[in-house]
Amino acid sequence: MLKRILIVDNSSVLAMRVKALLELIGCEAVLCHFSEVEKILLEQSFEMIAIAHGIPITLIEQIKPFLKSVPTLLIAPNSQGGTVIDSFSDIYRLLPDSQVIYPFYDNKELIGILEGQLMMNEDEVEILLPRILLVDSELDKLAELETALKGAHIDVVTATSLKEAIEQSIAYKIDILISDFNLPHCSGIDVYRKVKGINPDCRCLLITSEALQSTLIEAIRIGVDDVLEKPLDQSLLLQSVHKMWQTELLKRNNTELVERLQDTVDALIEKDSLLRVIYKNTPDGIILFQKSGKVLEANDSCSSLFSVERDKLVGHSMYDLIDRDSVNEIQDAIAMALHNKQFHCDLSVTNNLGTVIPLAGSFSEIDFHGESAFAAVLKDVSHLKHKEDLLREAKALLEHKVQSRTAELQAAKEQAEMANQSKSEFLANMSHELRTPMHSILSFSQFGLEKLSKEPIPVDKLEKYLSRIETSGQRLLSLLNNLLDLSKLDAGQFPFNPSKQEILSIIRTGIEDVSGSALSKSIQIRLNESDFSSCYLECDASHINQIIRNLLGNAIKFSDANSFIDVILRKEQNSVLVQIKDSGIGIPDSELEHIFDKFAQSSTTNKGAGGTGLGLAICREFVSLHHGKIWAQNNSDKGASIFISLPINTTNQTLSSEILMS
Repeated sequence: MLKRILIVDNSSVLAMRVKALLELIGCEAVLCHFSEVEKILLEQSFEMIAIAHGIPITLIEQIKPFLKSVPTLLIAPNSQGGTVIDSFSDIYRLLPDSQVIYPFYDNKELIGILEGQLMMNEDEVEILLPRILLVDSELDKLAELETALKGAHIDVVTATSLKEAIEQSIAYKIDILISDFNLPHCSGIDVYRKVKGINPDCRCLLITSEALQSTLIEAIRIGVDDVLEKPLDQSLLLQSVHKMWQTELLKRNNTELVERLQDTVDALIEKDSLLRVIYKNTPDGIILFQKSGKVLEANDSCSSLFSVERDKLVGHSMYDLIDRDSVNEIQDAIAMALHNKQFHCDLSVTNNLGTVIPLAGSFSEIDFHGESAFAAVLKDVSHLKHKEDLLREAKALLEHKVQSRTAELQAAKEQAEMANQSKSEFLANMSHELRTPMHSILSFSQFGLEKLSKEPIPVDKLEKYLSRIETSGQRLLSLLNNLLDLSKLDAGQFPFNPSKQEILSIIRTGIEDVSGSALSKSIQIRLNESDFSSCYLECDASHINQIIRNLLGNAIKFSDANSFIDVILRKEQNSVLVQIKDSGIGIPDSELEHIFDKFAQSSTTNKGAGGTGLGLAICREFVSLHHGKIWAQNNSDKGASIFISLPINTTNQTLSSEILMS
């Protein structure tokens, strides 16, 4: 079973060397970064633990309980700085029984130390003894040798002839052949040749009564390891067997070691080739440099990135290749490297064309032949920066759109709330406007019926009741007409018949239509036409008349008794301007636009004045059909003015086409 060794590393070259040697002598070496050691020790068991220098002393204290039951190796740093040596000394003081290995040890010394440490951990060392084939034609001597060897706990098989020796060699793996030199039908050399043909690793000891020089030469020539003379000393026999067996074991170990070494070398060559291909062809720059900035190694991508030939990069200063701000950032990070062996920096390089190339650098401090160095992987992130800029722009645009949309939604919400409030107010007013004339009609109808049942019939009373019924009916009819007009305007179905009309006559007609209402409040309507000459417009006379009636009706409703209403006409460059000026209570400035909305009424006039808030909305729709404008403005002294601007040159055809399009 393979021995499992844990190596706690901190980017040390010597730790990698120890790992390779452990695998060479048949161990399973697990190399881990010190940040993962606690988890691994909790989940797995090991026969030995090796700790590289640079491991935080606090971590050593935490894992110390795991180190009591197994041998511990400490991988020392190269003599390079007081701080590193002091840190390693602190580790050694915590683990004084550990074996220390130094960078200047050669591989042979390291293997000896590793094997010694592993042997110390074995409770029982397995002793491998040989199997011996004894060949002698004399049974008593054969039994004597067998007894002596078995007394040394050696496995022994015997044979009395060449034939039996061959049979035993086939049946068993023979490690050592001990044979009498002179057998009845052959010699011990003949037996050795046959046995060795079957067991190639078999060694041979011959016993002879006459140690002739020619006999010895022949024995040595065919590979016999030793020749002993009779009478045989058993102690001398055991010494010779031990010597041969130790030689054989050493040979076998060396052969196994050479095979492992060759396998390891082959694997290292394959890995080295793969790493070199990756190192050479990776699109990211890989560079190794000292703390001073001196470049020790760099790949082809670095040459392309820095616009420097690869051969000239080695020996060059890393800090001369990058921008000044990047140099400061790296040096600050290196200054903290004692506590953080790995760090990341965003760098920038200016190429020959003056283009700044952003880089993402990943740095690791490593042990390079006993010296501290830094390996860096530099990745060109230009495309990522471009994408970040695009995302940033898209985010800003999206935020602007969201804000704009939010403002629109807020405005729509406020408009909807205003419309809802106006509608509620409209429904409240409508209820009053419908109920009041309807109640009047029903009440006076009931009164009339009651008077008809009496004699004589009071005609004057009936006339009064019928007059009230007619007034309420006209009021109710006006309200319904306004609702129907607005509905038709919204649906685009209101009749629109423009023709050439004289504007002054239309306005006079409108004034006459409301003169009765003005007279009831002793209000005088004054038409100011002194600066106005006759003017013809393409318009719908009924629309303009209704606009004038609606505006004058509002002015009469909200003006005091015994006051004046002025209707002023002016001709401008391409339009006619009509101003209806009252001396009433005016309109709050914040509501000058709002009063033209549907169902809207001024906050100063919607208390007890009646009305549905439809008149001005209908006026605006009619003015829009004529491509005109209507607006309100408070007078400087008292009251408010409504202005109507109507174009002069708009033709019948244009108006007709516009209404069809709408």
